Amino acid sequence: MSKIVGILTDSSVIIPNIEHSRMLYKMGFYGKFIGYDKVKPDEVDKISTPLQLSLIEALYLVEKGILEVYRPDSSKVSIEELYERGRRYIKNFDKIYQIYRYFRDRGYVVKSGLKFGALFAIYERGPGIDHAPMLIHFIDPDRDINALDITRAARLSHSVNKRFVLATWNRVENRIDLVAFEWWTP
Repeated sequence: MSKIVGILTDSSVIIPNIEHSRMLYKMGFYGKFIGYDKVKPDEVDKISTPLQLSLIEALYLVEKGILEVYRPDSSKVSIEELYERGRRYIKNFDKIYQIYRYFRDRGYVVKSGLKFGALFAIYERGPGIDHAPMLIHFIDPDRDINALDITRAARLSHSVNKRFVLATWNRVENRIDLVAFEWWTP
């Protein structure tokens, strides 16, 4: 299979080929079809609009050798340029990308958690198949975690019946630290 081609916009990558768009979505629920919110697996073949990938998703697919990204003038975009573009648009891009990659590499489907007030919603199988059992809340490594962070995330996660996980970057050990919370009643 030849690599899928994406076109870089300011802060995303568009997959103009509809068949490639469908293939990427089926492969791991990557991106979002333009004009659609959530597409179930049995609806994918009916969609005839391009797929829009976040810079994080595009970088992951480029690193996996699945995607090549080009500018509108047909010049190829390097991995380093994708990192730079991400840093321009997303604070803590490198750390957030590491969190994304951590979960994707472990077989999870990672989607935006914005509608839940979180960084990511983590699915075991994918949207339309199961509900995201986990929300990832990012804590900027340049500040301490406080009680308000925990309370806010706990209340939100509890209201949508999901486990919440605080994620930050451990500078000392150069790794992601994850802290999961569970509701418990005696």
